[in-house]
Amino acid sequence: MPLPALNWRYVGAAVPAVANSVPSALDALYTLLNSATYYNGAARVPGTGSAWTWLQESPAGTTVANYGAPPVNALNMRYLVAGSAGAVAYPLASPDTATFVNAIVCEAVQNAGSPYTTWSSATPFTTGLISGYWRATTNLATTIGSVAYWESQEACFIQFVTAGGTTRYIAFGALFDPLVYVPGVTCQTDNRMYFMFCSGSSSAVSNTWLSSGSADGNMVGGGTNSANQAHGGYFAADGSGSFGGALIRAFTYTPNTALLTLGGEAVVIPFSTNRGLNTTPFVGMSREFGIIKDTISRTVWSNAGTDLGYVVGANTTAAADCIVLKV
Repeated sequence: MPLPALNWRYVGAAVPAVANSVPSALDALYTLLNSATYYNGAARVPGTGSAWTWLQESPAGTTVANYGAPPVNALNMRYLVAGSAGAVAYPLASPDTATFVNAIVCEAVQNAGSPYTTWSSATPFTTGLISGYWRATTNLATTIGSVAYWESQEACFIQFVTAGGTTRYIAFGALFDPLVYVPGVTCQTDNRMYFMFCSGSSSAVSNTWLSSGSADGNMVGGGTNSANQAHGGYFAADGSGSFGGALIRAFTYTPNTALLTLGGEAVVIPFSTNRGLNTTPFVGMSREFGIIKDTISRTVWSNAGTDLGYVVGANTTAAADCIVLKV
């Protein structure tokens, strides 16, 4: 039986107060992570509905991490968005091979304990299965002009926008439904699989990422096994704590602006993901999000004033490959 439907919400966008600054980028993101309202003024209460609960680590007043959890969270997942302007040693996730200064990195922890320690620790929540960190952005000498955030009961997307509207992403959570539920084999004990995607420090998200297969510049559902490029991974179903594996779409798409029904309505195509290079086992089907015609990111898909979904895509100034998160 499929997992419960997710209800996606768009919180909004924010501009860092200081250019080229990891603490400022994290602070701008935190204003969204703790917003009392969604983009349209609707109330947002952390820990209820689709609203995640996020906290911040700011030693000596300098922000180094935002860490949070979804409202539906049977395996006590925690996710970190972190970074430092200085050299800090932190645990790495394969295949990334070196720590990165003045950039955003991301990490996932399953069965997280308490208390929280610090973002760079091998045990940031005292106990738990830890993914290690992947790079999510370039060095912030390339200015992050704005950040944006979308969330649901079990997963979220975080967007960083650079010059000219190009983007980089982090995605966390139970984003794909295994469809067949055999705990320890196809899913965790709660019938879910837990993912992390990021676009890396090498390339911004490609405007044609949906047709690029396993190339760098992917947003979700793809990536490479090369250090510092776009990656996707998940915690192994057997509970061992093993994490990783590039997740590649089973197909590639060229949706362009003509992806419409005969009646002129937008088509939304769910897509699957699998482990490795297109020939290895199916992992899951996208949960209440799918491919839509080329659109500008942060667009609201609506009908007669009612929100139907929110566009998350490669570019904020030009129509490009994207997905839509369904309300």
